[in-house]
Amino acid sequence: MIFDDIGSVMEFYKTYAHNVGFGVRLGQQKVVDNVLQWKRFLCAKEGFRTKKGMIAIDPAKKRRKVKLTRCGCEAYIYVTRESDGKYRIASLTEYHNHPFVPPSQQHLIRSNRQVSERVKTTLYDCQRASIGTALAYRFLHVDAGGFEHVGCTKKDLQNHYGVLKNKIKNCDAQMLVDQFGRLKALNPAFFYEYEVDDVGTLVRLFWADASSRKIYGHFNDVVSFDSTYNTNQYEYIFAPFTGVNHHMQSVFFGAGFLLHETTDSYAWLFTAFLRAMGGIAPRLIITDECLRMKNAIGKILRNTAHRLCMWHIMEKVPGKVHPELKNDLAFYDRLKHCVWNSETPAEFEDRWKSFITEFKLEDHEWFAKKYMLRATWIPAYFMNIPLAGLLRTTSISESANSFFKRFICRRLTFVEFWLRFDTALKCQRQNELIADNTSQYTTTELLTSWDIERQARALFTHEIFELFQAQVLAARDECDVQEMANGEGIKIISISDQYKKIREVCYDTKTMTAKCNCKLFKSTGIICRHIIRVLRGAKINELPSSCVLKRWQKNCKRYISFI
Repeated sequence: MIFDDIGSVMEFYKTYAHNVGFGVRLGQQKVVDNVLQWKRFLCAKEGFRTKKGMIAIDPAKKRRKVKLTRCGCEAYIYVTRESDGKYRIASLTEYHNHPFVPPSQQHLIRSNRQVSERVKTTLYDCQRASIGTALAYRFLHVDAGGFEHVGCTKKDLQNHYGVLKNKIKNCDAQMLVDQFGRLKALNPAFFYEYEVDDVGTLVRLFWADASSRKIYGHFNDVVSFDSTYNTNQYEYIFAPFTGVNHHMQSVFFGAGFLLHETTDSYAWLFTAFLRAMGGIAPRLIITDECLRMKNAIGKILRNTAHRLCMWHIMEKVPGKVHPELKNDLAFYDRLKHCVWNSETPAEFEDRWKSFITEFKLEDHEWFAKKYMLRATWIPAYFMNIPLAGLLRTTSISESANSFFKRFICRRLTFVEFWLRFDTALKCQRQNELIADNTSQYTTTELLTSWDIERQARALFTHEIFELFQAQVLAARDECDVQEMANGEGIKIISISDQYKKIREVCYDTKTMTAKCNCKLFKSTGIICRHIIRVLRGAKINELPSSCVLKRWQKNCKRYISFI
């Protein structure tokens, strides 16, 4: 047989071999002046494994068990180059000394397997969607209509991906920085900064895209900063800045990579964050417990209130208590009641002492330390900080943690991280867009005839309106006026509610502003049942502008924000 080129010979012999049931391996060849003169194509079972590979050099070391595949088969074809440049099969041996692979297993022959471009594209798309190679292979087999039609095995796919990761290992960080450079060229509002050490190793990196910077302009009152994520195989720390939007959803503001958790590294990151956000510092920043981070915040964010994330602290409790308390539901109920439902420092301290005594934790070092830090994480101590009450909504911290955990993995490279992160961020923003659409073009059922409820429905997003509506119902059904004292334009109204507590509402009749000592509006931006009851009694059918926080409105993002 004569062939136009050596590639045609290879294609022919592999097709023949696979239909018969054996694999092909490349043999010796001769090249003169870059022109192939002759070549052998062998059976994959040709020869024997060398003795060197059979003997363990160090018996103490564990050796990976390798299955033998060669049995000295002498089947081959030998092709030579003719004077006209074509290739002819000059000799061959057809006899094999081993059984052939049956048709049902021929797709498993090694030389019959390859990771095609279609498979590579699918694997790439799956990585962007945070789908690993095992699940990607499962999808490929379903999509192709069977394992035999995929063209490779799961191990082939994993090996291909491993080779790809090794290729980018030495230029991984540079590839990420280059990607940020391309994004900035496409949109000058994309912000990024980085630092390298004396040998060119990336030590610090921060970025925030245009959308994140714009969103920060609307929701910069409370920022959560979390550095508890070990992000990749290089042991960098991934530290995202997140906030809460008008749908009570977590939103991304920016993020950084830090190689070293030092005060200087955190100070650099906070400085980069401020530069990205036009120098506008948040009113409140919530972080995990870290002395170096605390020092950096005190140095860079001097006018920002700093508190610890209650969710992170409460998540550590099961690992700090004795086994008999770990599964005690009454223990957790009492602790949550003490931490979340205490309204004043004195009330918390009384409940804490009772809790500690009941469960015999007087000598517990961890609980003692947390009590010493109580002013930094117990909501009762910072009810006067605007929107600090969002700390009580642990679902926000859980939501952010769940979001980032989808693409955080110690085995990831920077490039893998970015592929997954970019897709996840688009999903987060799509969810916000869906919530915007729902609030704008659907309505929630009214439960009272009060005009104040109807007005709130038109103003607030669905999520905030449901919280407000609950206060309206409580004002109607559970609040009673107990006493009223009049002054010069000021009314002091005492109101009882279902908690059997007397609340005092100070109402200014001239400015139509009201303050309640329950501090719900101060801490969450949603007026309480007691103020609603006072407004209702004063025949005021519209919410005063002082009681409507812009950040909770449907159209809050329509206001122009410059960063």
